Amino acid sequence: MAQKYVGLDLGTSEVKAVLINAGLRTIQVLDVVVEPVTLAPQGDTSLAAALDIGIAVLRRRGWNHYPIGVVLPGSFAAYRVFKFPFNDPRRIAQAIAFEAEGQFPVPLENLELDHVPATAAGGGGQALAVAVRRSAIDQVQAAFKAATIDLKLITVDVLATAQVLTADLPEPAKGATADARTPVVLGLDIGHATTDLVAFGPKGPVAARMLRRGGVHVTRALQQRYQLSDADAEVAKRTNAFLPHRGQGDLSAEQLESATIVARALEPVVREIEHTRMWLRAEFGSEVVQLRLSGGGANLRGLDAYLAEQLGLPTERARPREGLGLRGLSGHDWTATCAALGGAVGCARRPLIQLHKDAAVQRGSDGSWIAERIATVAALGFAILAFGVVDTVVGMSALEAERLAYEEELGEASHKVFGEALTSKDDIEERLNAVDGRDITRLIPARGALDVLAGFVKAATPSGAKPAPVLAPAVGEDGSVSPESSDGASVTPAGPTTVQLPSVDPTAGLQWDDEFVLSLIEIRPRAIQFRASATRSSAQERFKTKLLQALPCVVPFPTAKVRDEGMKKVFDPTIEHDCYASTEADS
Repeated sequence: MAQKYVGLDLGTSEVKAVLINAGLRTIQVLDVVVEPVTLAPQGDTSLAAALDIGIAVLRRRGWNHYPIGVVLPGSFAAYRVFKFPFNDPRRIAQAIAFEAEGQFPVPLENLELDHVPATAAGGGGQALAVAVRRSAIDQVQAAFKAATIDLKLITVDVLATAQVLTADLPEPAKGATADARTPVVLGLDIGHATTDLVAFGPKGPVAARMLRRGGVHVTRALQQRYQLSDADAEVAKRTNAFLPHRGQGDLSAEQLESATIVARALEPVVREIEHTRMWLRAEFGSEVVQLRLSGGGANLRGLDAYLAEQLGLPTERARPREGLGLRGLSGHDWTATCAALGGAVGCARRPLIQLHKDAAVQRGSDGSWIAERIATVAALGFAILAFGVVDTVVGMSALEAERLAYEEELGEASHKVFGEALTSKDDIEERLNAVDGRDITRLIPARGALDVLAGFVKAATPSGAKPAPVLAPAVGEDGSVSPESSDGASVTPAGPTTVQLPSVDPTAGLQWDDEFVLSLIEIRPRAIQFRASATRSSAQERFKTKLLQALPCVVPFPTAKVRDEGMKKVFDPTIEHDCYASTEADS
């Protein structure tokens, strides 16, 4: 027997709702509703405003009796990718909380966390973790409880979109690329205030990032340039704004100016896409082969053609995949409503991300789904009895598995603190009492992030005095070059020939003519990732030698592959360190 579900996308500027009828094999889309969020005079864009409108839509349509899947905007979410030496989903689920500790700007106990496991390139496993503040989850749950509406799912927009987004790769990219990178599609969910980026392959999401840039920044740019009100600027963006690209024909000066304003407002999005492509290459060995656009901001005219020209990537609008058994998709543009559809499908099927931790709706609980499809009362009664027995056995097994998992986690944590695995409360209390009265200030690490950064600066500083600049030949008013320099010496004008740099002693450190530049450095508790460029390939080894002298806490790192970018040699290794460890010796 089919059942109806509703996906409710609580967008900042619009609330979208999709009603589906889910059967055993097919899902029929019945209705789609889009309701603008009316902002208060002071510009209220809070979650409460979207919740009020969303619940009002459900009641007005008579959908408040169906299970609801709520989709939160990307501005509420934070994403992290964790790698593991194993790929067992159960072991990843047990270890994810331990790995996530300290990786978010707020304590883990103040967050609701869920993850999507995946197989990492080259073996091992990884997980894309999504965290949302518990206060936001509690606010949604309280609103639906007060309205007596069945809340079954809470997820975030970019993962809800990935729930229904087609993962078909372009034909040339279905195999491995020339440099053995794994081809992935990069989905862009462009919302009102944020843009979420998720990379996914045929088996699901791989990694995600969030940029605090969206359609509202285009609105503000138009508002400032043309002195419009908030409402008029929003209307102007939806009706007249566009991005310049080839094939538009001749544009008037006024049209070109307006298109340039829009393009400048979206420049950070283009840069973030490029940064994400480099991040995916370096961190995951993945190559972006196509862009898919979703979210309300994706309806900006010319955006797909503009991004294709700027990035050199095939770009198209997101479309739900037919492989899910979806019906009733034709005749509707799903660019802005894919997330709401994904929320509804997540209710009917297993969701990618579930942030609603009510015990009654835990993921994988398919008893109600099976019960709905028992054809007769006799079969239903038999199923209830059978599931009662099975539930008891499964519950006992689950408790035992949970106890073992807690013991394993406690043993790992205590091993890091005490040097041995302790799995009972008495053992841990005994060890704590043994060190009672100890001066814990001596456990503060001898080095911090600034000390590590100082070590990088020291290693990156060229040795020797800075050479005097070479004087350029004087140029006369007629454009002629004087054969003498300012001190009367003869000067030979520089020609187009390439200068051959002299070789350098491997232990000499960096030289001034290396032109060594650190363009990126990210210091994490156990690892450091940086990106550097220089005129010589040997600069990497010489920098490495000096860095190990300046920071003995850095583990010797393998030489990274050097790439040519223009006239520079670029490398971006990831190195391990224990600079944050205490230096106190055991007494």
